[in-house]
Amino acid sequence: MRIRIKTLALAALATLGALPTLVLAQDNWPNKPISLIVPYPPGGTSDVVGRQIAQRLREELGQVVIVENRAGAATAIGAAYVARAPKDGYTLLLSAGTTFTVNPHLNDKLPYRLEDFEPVALVCTVPFAFVVKKDFPAKTLKEYADYARANPNKINNATNGQGSMVHLLGEMIATGLNVKMTQIHYKGAAPAMADIMGGVVDSNVEALTNAVPNVNAGQYRALAVLSAERQALMPGVPTFRELGYPDIQGETWYGVFAPAGTPKPVVDKLNGALRKITSSPEFVESMRKIGNEAKSGTPAELLSSTQEQSKVWGGLIKRLNITLQ
Repeated sequence: MRIRIKTLALAALATLGALPTLVLAQDNWPNKPISLIVPYPPGGTSDVVGRQIAQRLREELGQVVIVENRAGAATAIGAAYVARAPKDGYTLLLSAGTTFTVNPHLNDKLPYRLEDFEPVALVCTVPFAFVVKKDFPAKTLKEYADYARANPNKINNATNGQGSMVHLLGEMIATGLNVKMTQIHYKGAAPAMADIMGGVVDSNVEALTNAVPNVNAGQYRALAVLSAERQALMPGVPTFRELGYPDIQGETWYGVFAPAGTPKPVVDKLNGALRKITSSPEFVESMRKIGNEAKSGTPAELLSSTQEQSKVWGGLIKRLNITLQ
């Protein structure tokens, strides 16, 4: 008994002795390079956003921030990597909304959960536009809806893949307009965009990043945007809401997450740095140029928004019985 008591006492003293070191480590954070995991291949919008954030975090924190692209399995590979990383603030995830709001409703065997992460801060949102091929007979959203009702299932609407955000937004539009469209699933945004430019498909939901230059060049036409307000890069294009469809609204976003259990002082310092970055005129303009909208907020706000959007997309997926094929 005495030996056991002595052992426990020594363990307690060792733990207490380690506390100053732990506190010091938090106070000195960051004192080594930080890895920002982008769960997509290089070159896409997410990669551009990630490198913008990394560069500005480097300036704000005075420490190297390395972007690591760990793509695959609809972001699950990158997300799982961060979920298993040490809880010290040196491995972060730049997540798209779908990682936590869509994927869990399509795959019940994901190697991560939202509870495995500590939300840090929202970075930006990605608005979408509803576009039609340049020679499509409808010139307005009303004409599109009338044409679709007169020709059920004859309109081919492109998506970026079964269960993608673009697919869900396309289904939201069909439901909201009370029309029947045939969803054509592509393996990514590039082939879907190529086919609407080529007139192979009739309509598509596109991120403003892709839509703006092609609409301006006359490759196809935009009928409405899915954001709450009109977009500065498409000022002449109305929102679904102002056209009488308030329920047709959706966007995706990028936010920074850390492994669950990351010390609060580290999360708070990182949140403060990110909020300063995302509210700066330079970052706002850099996002505007690629069709995104800079955003900021608290960890609690990011968590709440993620949970709310998860309910919205989960409800739509269940109602329409959408599955991965």
